[in-house]
Amino acid sequence: MVNICDLYRAMTTPELSFRSLSHITPKLDRYGYLVTYAQNNALVAQANLGDALVAIKCYISPRENISTILSTEDVNSSRLLVPSHLYNDELIVMQGDGVECSADVVISPWISGGTLSEAITAAVRSGDVATLAILAERFDRLALALLDAPFAHGDVKPENIVIADDGELRLIDLDAVWTPALTRCEELGTAEYQHPRRDAKFFGPHIDDYPIALISVALHALAELPHIAVEGAVLPFDSGLVLGTNEAYCEACAHFRKSGNVTLQRLARQLTKKSPIIDNLRVLIAELLKKYER
Repeated sequence: MVNICDLYRAMTTPELSFRSLSHITPKLDRYGYLVTYAQNNALVAQANLGDALVAIKCYISPRENISTILSTEDVNSSRLLVPSHLYNDELIVMQGDGVECSADVVISPWISGGTLSEAITAAVRSGDVATLAILAERFDRLALALLDAPFAHGDVKPENIVIADDGELRLIDLDAVWTPALTRCEELGTAEYQHPRRDAKFFGPHIDDYPIALISVALHALAELPHIAVEGAVLPFDSGLVLGTNEAYCEACAHFRKSGNVTLQRLARQLTKKSPIIDNLRVLIAELLKKYER
């Protein structure tokens, strides 16, 4: 079976390893290593493809859904997502036992604005509550548009949201996307942001409900109560709320009650329920955005 090290070695010799993308040039850091990061099922590297800076995602094992996802017109044309293109069996990989095989590759533009995760962390460290408030608004706008889309992302988290040149937020990592054409779930999303009861059977238009509600509540809480930030964590609380109490969450709920923010109270209360579906989520997110239109 192919592993991350096999993929890394193959990408160090692109002229030999890529079938149709042999002219791609992976980026190196100052020590001469590839600029990469590992995911559960893939290795992602930064590279130059002609004049464009791109992300190369190479899979450890074949993913059946990604072909359907990336051939869906609603996905391809959506401004909510960073566009991606699949190259089947593109990377020639020599495994540790000497057996040669092929790996699928997805190419997408490299967005230089960084991730929402990085922006949140920087704003928390500098005590910049104005930026945290802006990030909360922009996330809610992305969330509202995603809830209206004919697909669901499946792994909504700050690390999977990038800041485009126009300042708008875009989603990356499309492996867990749901579309009406798909019936089998291959990816469950990141546990910290997913409801504990989300499993492979819970696969449909509501898979983004819980992470959207969680991130929205947490961002608004950070903007109003920056001291609840947790060192080493992007958000002050995660989906562990369903299984136990959290001091930052309790303080945020008390603050929303005291300030009379009924919408955030209603959203926050649902983060501890036993179902991954959030009631009236679209209405509540739209209500949060109304204050920015006044």
